[in-house]
Amino acid sequence: MLRTARAALDAFYSFLLTGLTFGLASIVLAEPVAAKPLAAWTELVGPNGEASIRAIVSEESSCPVLQSDNDSLQMRVRAEPGPSTLAKKAADFDVRVCEVKAPKGTTNVSLDGEAIPLPNAEIRRIVILGDTGCRIKKDKTQNCDDPHKWPYRDLANGAAGTHPDLVIHVGDYLYREKSCQGRAFVCPDTPVGYGWDVWEADFFAPSAKLFAAAPWIMVRGNHETCERAGEGWFRFLDHGSLPDNCPELDIGGFFLTGIGGLGFVVMDSAAIAKEKDDDDDEDTTPEVAGTETSATLRRQFAQIGGSVQSPTWLLTHAPFNAVRLNKNNQEDQVDNTIEQRALGDLLPPAVKLIVSGHVHAFEALSFGEASPARIPQLVVGNSGTKLAKQPEEPTEVGGVRVTSGLILSKFGFMVWDRDGANWNGQLFDETGLPIARCKLVERDLSCS
Repeated sequence: MLRTARAALDAFYSFLLTGLTFGLASIVLAEPVAAKPLAAWTELVGPNGEASIRAIVSEESSCPVLQSDNDSLQMRVRAEPGPSTLAKKAADFDVRVCEVKAPKGTTNVSLDGEAIPLPNAEIRRIVILGDTGCRIKKDKTQNCDDPHKWPYRDLANGAAGTHPDLVIHVGDYLYREKSCQGRAFVCPDTPVGYGWDVWEADFFAPSAKLFAAAPWIMVRGNHETCERAGEGWFRFLDHGSLPDNCPELDIGGFFLTGIGGLGFVVMDSAAIAKEKDDDDDEDTTPEVAGTETSATLRRQFAQIGGSVQSPTWLLTHAPFNAVRLNKNNQEDQVDNTIEQRALGDLLPPAVKLIVSGHVHAFEALSFGEASPARIPQLVVGNSGTKLAKQPEEPTEVGGVRVTSGLILSKFGFMVWDRDGANWNGQLFDETGLPIARCKLVERDLSCS
């Protein structure tokens, strides 16, 4: 009888041990495991070349470990998988976003054997592009599968082939917003909305080679407001940590960064660019700077204005001084007046160039030394999305004479090469051919 009881007890302990072992194994298996990232890149996020290395992995995966010279570098979670909570548009993000600060003095960082680009001590070549996504909205739809209709992948690959030291994206990354089924144009087979699958198709997948080429500076566009693709912007690309709420007035302020002797003031003009239908190539009446918006911009700039060193470029999605064609009267109209009114008198002589997007064309406008409050305006909003109709090159903008101007409604990306204290630029099309040449000397921008 004792032998029978002992056997039963042994059987119970064996069952208990087996269950415990299985349970522990299940817990271990449930933990995220390392896997190949879906995207990886470096972006400048602060002064003196301060950079953030970022990676996107599947929701089942843990944040990867980087190899840094002869050491390892563990990435931490920036944003967990889950539904949209920050922005107003429902979207699914079934991916984990990871980041780590790029270590100073390190010469080599790699992920799964692939080199991660780090800021160079000297900057010799800059690539600029903007407004890159494939438009899926109402009847204004591009065929995302046709590189002649949507050439961003070819443009990004061509830009990577120039071996830049820095890439600047002036905003509007995601355009596949709404289905156009039932309209005249038949939509291609593509995801639409604001979740990870759309971000991957519109920006991350076609940018892969350019991510591997150089660090980036990311500028927020009006397609990344909290009313649209803001959730993805803050998860993936914003320079700061992931916020709990959208910023007041949806204006994120300014931040300073720099690399190799050239500074950048990065401005969040996403909400300022919002006009009427927010459709970018609509004919709209430019917003008039409201008291609250203007005061906010001036207050935000005052916080960083005293730290701007020469030479510096101001990066903002919405241009200060640019034109577009009004289809109703076939005349040029100033695209945006808010920033020039609010900040034109505050920008110090250290700022040599304003670089923007928003207008879906290439524009280079210079105002000469006689107009010190008007800084040369470069617009590179022609890197993939549906182009705007080309306006005439203006003789004046906002009552100020244009001393040099060039406007092209052609797809392209810009490459700038240092020439001592000056910069020489070329605009390349999707085939890699130069279609315009520019020169920047102090505040004199000329293109032909």
